[in-house]
Amino acid sequence: MNAGLSLAMTIGVSLGLSTILVRVLGTPLRQVINALCTSGESTQFWVSFTSVMLFIAPLIFALYTLSPDAGLTAVQVLRSTLLATLFGVSTALLVVGIKIARASPPIPEGR
Repeated sequence: MNAGLSLAMTIGVSLGLSTILVRVLGTPLRQVINALCTSGESTQFWVSFTSVMLFIAPLIFALYTLSPDAGLTAVQVLRSTLLATLFGVSTALLVVGIKIARASPPIPEGR
């Protein structure tokens, strides 16, 4: 498999898995961030920021592990891409989860 096709396959698989992840987590993520933010503008920013990070982190891991060797088969490229992307997704979700767990909701006025 040539290097260009390997790169395209890696990007496609990574972005595809990230799209599924963001679609599945979109509504619950918005609800959690909305509970933590004091304004609609900050909620929109943090939802967008988190979504972008859930795309970028897996893509970075996948591209970093992509071997420039043209001798790999499509199955080998797919396997390494899936492993790297899933590792990137896990890392990104771990960081987001830790940050959300440590965040405290705003204290209502009058208390």
